[in-house]
Amino acid sequence: MNITHVLFSPNGRIGQQSFWIGVLILIAANIIAGLIPILGFFISLGLIWVGIAVYGKRLHDAGKSAWLHAIPWGVSLLLGIIGGIMVGGTVFTAMMAGDDVDMTALIAGAGAAGIFFLLSFVVWIGYTIWVGVLKGDPGENRFGPAPAAPPPPATPEDAG
Repeated sequence: MNITHVLFSPNGRIGQQSFWIGVLILIAANIIAGLIPILGFFISLGLIWVGIAVYGKRLHDAGKSAWLHAIPWGVSLLLGIIGGIMVGGTVFTAMMAGDDVDMTALIAGAGAAGIFFLLSFVVWIGYTIWVGVLKGDPGENRFGPAPAAPPPPATPEDAG
């Protein structure tokens, strides 16, 4: 497995094992980037490309366009906007209330917004599992030759 190809090239195809390794690297890199102030934000932006490359090649293996990767991005963006509007509305309402802030309403508004952020996370989990278990095309397709399958484990009969 060429890890540079898996993580950075949008061309070709990768199998399930390479996909899951790429996803684990993406998750770890995003966690680490989240711990680094300011620079981590720019690292996260770069990791978007890595995600496009990893998910796109796995979609290619199943004969699907990498443009399908735009669907969970769009859904997440929409859910994030709705959640952000709800948080903003809750904060605005609290600011307008002056000294009579209803903490229960603030908590309820934040909780309702949190549901939209959680739904975005669930969309990504479901999409990742779907892409990871997709059956790849057995032979060559419009995106290139099938990824090389790992060799079967050696048996004692092979040694003799």
